[in-house]
Amino acid sequence: MNDENPYRASGATLEHALPRLDIDSASKVRRFFNWLIDRVAVYLAFAAVGIVAALTGNLAVLDWMQNIDRITDIVVTSSILVAYYTLMEGAFGFTLGKLVTNTRVVDEYGQPPAFRKAFYRSLCRLIPFNAFSLLMSDDETRRGWHDSIPKTYVVMRPRRGAPVGKPRHNVSHQFGASAIGPAPVPAPAVEP
Repeated sequence: MNDENPYRASGATLEHALPRLDIDSASKVRRFFNWLIDRVAVYLAFAAVGIVAALTGNLAVLDWMQNIDRITDIVVTSSILVAYYTLMEGAFGFTLGKLVTNTRVVDEYGQPPAFRKAFYRSLCRLIPFNAFSLLMSDDETRRGWHDSIPKTYVVMRPRRGAPVGKPRHNVSHQFGASAIGPAPVPAPAVEP
């Protein structure tokens, strides 16, 4: 019979685990300019489609663009915004607005977000009143719902090789096996 406690924590070390960081987010003013520049870029892309349609004589596209109903407009615009943010932040870690303002998107480990996290972040932008969540956030964290839900941050672009944040204070060394030894194992009960 195995006398080992099945509830005891494993003593295995995590070799490739990245530490979570305390990250200082970019200012709300920079975040506003990120949003403004990205919106202008998306609207210029819409205008470019209209100009190309006009120059090529594609009257069907022009007619559709002029007579689009409100629901279709919301669906198309939302789809394009999700695609834009997902592709830019997933591939590069920044959008055109973040490139201009010298900011980047990182996860809680200081790494650029993967496509899955960038997509999740982009979907969270569609939450009603999301823009107000950033405005109402405290000045210490400066995160909106599209940041806090997928656990991402917008930070100033770090210099090459510089860390994005400071490692979080780890108290496990104060209470782990190295500090006070292994947890005591209770003696088996002896029946009289």
